[in-house]
Amino acid sequence: MWTTINTDAYLAVTCHFIDEQTYLHSAVLGVFHFPDRHTAENMAAVKSALMAQWGIATKVTCLVTDGAANMAACARHLHHTLNLMVKKALAENTELSEIRLQCRSIVGYFKSSTTAKTRLTQVQEQMKPTEPVLKLIQEMETRWNSTFHMLQRMYNLREAVGAGLNNDITPLTSHQLRLISESLQVLSPFNDATVELSEERRVSLSKVIPLLAMLHHTLEDDMGAIQMEESKAMAECLKKQLRDKLYNLQAMSIMSLATLLDPRYKKLGFFSPNKEQEAERRLTAECATVIRQRTSSSSSNPSSS
Repeated sequence: MWTTINTDAYLAVTCHFIDEQTYLHSAVLGVFHFPDRHTAENMAAVKSALMAQWGIATKVTCLVTDGAANMAACARHLHHTLNLMVKKALAENTELSEIRLQCRSIVGYFKSSTTAKTRLTQVQEQMKPTEPVLKLIQEMETRWNSTFHMLQRMYNLREAVGAGLNNDITPLTSHQLRLISESLQVLSPFNDATVELSEERRVSLSKVIPLLAMLHHTLEDDMGAIQMEESKAMAECLKKQLRDKLYNLQAMSIMSLATLLDPRYKKLGFFSPNKEQEAERRLTAECATVIRQRTSSSSSNPSSS
């Protein structure tokens, strides 16, 4: 679901599938004007009609949506796990929220003033004449890693930004810059995981559980290098959310079986040994069911062999 600048609502459905040569493809099935209320029933009706139109009603494995309540009720499957987790951790960090607000103001200042933008370019050329000139990045509400990129660019250009500001804009303090540095250390693996899971040319379902487990282990390993209380609080918040999400995702058959059947991960991809054993039992049971059905079908129809 998305809304234009003229407040017209639309619903878009994208299909991801694997062809006979095991190549992954993506295609937009349709974009529809959606003046109706955004209820689960209305959205489900449109999606059902679209799947019937394309003849894929029996071929849909799962629906992937954001975490909105109506979408969850409509799909009841995988959410944008990383995006929601990191946004929650950022929102609960009061001091970092204030820094983000200040960074947005600084970025807005340089983007809205031609004089300021020119001054920022000149300062970069004077300080580092052999390196390319960079622009500041503004965060977007819908993508958490735009916040990461904004903070990362702000920290990398901290000297040029400080020299390019006028007296009306408050620069970032050394304490704030230190907090940004530690926050980037915590968030960098999450940015890498987000980029990996956003790849459209490679299958991503089997990666979700192993990636979240690796993020949890990375946070534990990095805790010793984090000194500021605000950074530690954000890391602990992310660790707790990761444990909760991993517990839930490992209980989903489509997620756990995809991980178990991926030769890169198999049992090593699981965070919990108990969930790994449950997945193995589910897979064994499904294989046994398929074998029984095929044996029964062959027995009842000897000519088919």
